[in-house]
Parts: sequence; structure tokens; C-alpha cells
Amino acid sequence: MLFATRPAWVMQAMRRPFGRVGLGGRGEVHLTFDDGPDPANTPVVLERLRAVGMRGTFFLIGERVSLARDIALQLAREGHETGNHTFTHRRLGWANVCGAFDEVARCQELLPAESRWFRPPYGRLTPGLWLAARRLGLRVVTWTLDSNDWKCRSAEDAAVCAAEVLDLVRPGDTILFHDTHPWIGPILDIVLPGLIGIKALARR
Repeated sequence: MLFATRPAWVMQAMRRPFGRVGLGGRGEVHLTFDDGPDPANTPVVLERLRAVGMRGTFFLIGERVSLARDIALQLAREGHETGNHTFTHRRLGWANVCGAFDEVARCQELLPAESRWFRPPYGRLTPGLWLAARRLGLRVVTWTLDSNDWKCRSAEDAAVCAAEVLDLVRPGDTILFHDTHPWIGPILDIVLPGLIGIKALARR
């Protein structure tokens, strides 16, 4: 596989005591999008989801929300869930408890009141980030299938990435995408029709 991967079972086992590895229930596939909102590409994702009657969960970066509040509000209006992805997405040291709380709290202030999920940047859950999420009443969640879509550099890459996702996906998966690059539209054009046969949590 050039793009899509699954976390090693050891990593999944290590994460389980501290949060959910994925959002999907039995027989469901959940679509998640990290690092937005992005003025150029988040609307593209919304258009694709709307066309097939699907919903997703968007893990938002606080400083990007502050620059694109209209898109963040649109997510909620269209029935998508939002989650906390810290304020700046910076890599925090393992012992940086105060900085972690500041990152999570500042982002949470900008999200809809019903936002209850937290995903650490790069999937790297430090003690400080875990404590911050707990203190703010957020549930930590990662993913079971990483599209690695951010690696795409061409339409051919996008087609290969999408095909790999469909080859690996199974009921119960939570797929990680990013709504911050121009190839997410072409990827979803292939992936979403391929998921129609699977009972997705996102379907209306």
C-alpha cells in the first residue's frame, strides 16, 4: 500500500485505556476529517457528503476556526459533528501539561457547545492532552484506517489512495481524511460511492 494504512495492533491496544480507537459501531463506517476548516477545501468535502446524504465528524484547529467561522457554523447547520484538534496543532512535549490544557481549552471555546470529541495532533496523546480532555469533558478518539490522503500530489495519487481505502475498509472502521488539500474532492468522488453498500453512521 502506498497510502492507506491501519495502526499497528500494539498501538491500538495501547490507546484503548485512554479513549476510543474509532467512532464507528458494529456495521458502521465513520468518516472523519482533520485540520480544518479550510476555506478552499472544506466546502468541497461538504458538497460531496451532501450529494450522497452522508455526514462526518470534523476535527477542527482553533486558530483556523477563528479565521473561517462561517464554515465552522455551516458544519453544524448541515448536521456534521465537530471535534477538538487543539488550537494550533503543534507538537507538545510529554511533560507539557499547562501548554496542553491551553491548547485544548482555547480550541474548545470556539466550537459548538455540543462538541464532545477530542483527537490529538498526529494521534500523539500526551499525558497533558489526555488530562486536558478529561477535565473539559471530552472523549478522546483516534481512527482505525488512515487514508494518508495528505501525501497525494496528483490525480493519479488520489485514485490510488481512494482504491486502497476501499480495499482495506470494513464495517466498524473510522477513516481518517484531511479537508485541507486539493485532492480530497477526487478521493471522495471514488470513496463515497464505494461506501454506499456499507451501513454508514453518516447516512441520513
